[in-house]
Amino acid sequence: MKRICITTLLLTSLSFSLFAQFLMKSDSHILQVGDEHYFNLTNNVDAGKSGAAIVWDFSKLETKSQLTSYMYDVAKTANGLDIPEANTVLEEFGVKFFFRSNGNIMEQYGTVTANTISKYDKPFVKMVFPFDYGDIYSGDFSGTIEGPNFKQPIEGTYSLEADAYGTLIIPTGIYTNVLRIKTYKEEHSKGSSCNCGTISYKWYSKDIRYPLLTIIQTQNSNGTATIRTAYYSKYKLNEVVDKENLNLENISASIYPNPFTESFKIDYYIQKDSPVEIVIFDNSGRKVSSIQRNSQAAGYYTETFTKEQLDTQQGLFHIRITAGDETISKTVIRGGE
Repeated sequence: MKRICITTLLLTSLSFSLFAQFLMKSDSHILQVGDEHYFNLTNNVDAGKSGAAIVWDFSKLETKSQLTSYMYDVAKTANGLDIPEANTVLEEFGVKFFFRSNGNIMEQYGTVTANTISKYDKPFVKMVFPFDYGDIYSGDFSGTIEGPNFKQPIEGTYSLEADAYGTLIIPTGIYTNVLRIKTYKEEHSKGSSCNCGTISYKWYSKDIRYPLLTIIQTQNSNGTATIRTAYYSKYKLNEVVDKENLNLENISASIYPNPFTESFKIDYYIQKDSPVEIVIFDNSGRKVSSIQRNSQAAGYYTETFTKEQLDTQQGLFHIRITAGDETISKTVIRGGE
């Protein structure tokens, strides 16, 4: 047993920690279709130390915005036929990551953005199970990246390492017995001389399937820089009253924050290709904003509405989301500044 002082702020609730480590297994930590995971995006910070029995104090992270990660069946995305090897899709920020989860290994077979699609004939391994502190796994990958007017080969190397364990402190709580996974990926395209890589640090606990904290860095000849920091928010992002009205057979939706001040988001998922219309009315029944898609492919989407789109007024707004023959209705509130 090793005694470590946390901080003066935390002494009243946690004076000493008993450090341990857990074994990551596929049944508790592999991607699972149908899951959602909720993050707060924050100011960027350094990843901290590696090693045994570390205390990472990220209690001062400041939330800037929020993010939902979606996990769904590859058959429910328009690009499923492009990457037939995959069986699970993870979507964040509108980017789709295609994985094949098979027993004790999770491999990435492709990535789809708004303008490009990367497909790997030799995939890179995202995770192997079981994985314990000190374990290292590495390899190489190859494939192609293509866009509207180009297609070129890509290749690279990757490594996974459980480089640390200990206690993680984030704004939503103190988590002991946490394992940190460090991933390094270096990708090259034809004709590129850039010696560039991406480093990600993810902290996992025994009882939560997805990361408690994620820090992503880029690395090149100029050094290393953190580009994204996000921690587990521990709650569903839209805490709404009429939850039962936000999930129908073809469409489900989340609206947050509610109440809002500057802007709110609508995250929605349609099970099949459908025309989609989003209409917002003020409390007098006047239409103040709308979006219409005559044909939208099945999948997850996000729309953001700002106070300027709502004539900057405060009060109640009524939202109507229609996909095919189904309609979801919801009221949101814009409060004071």
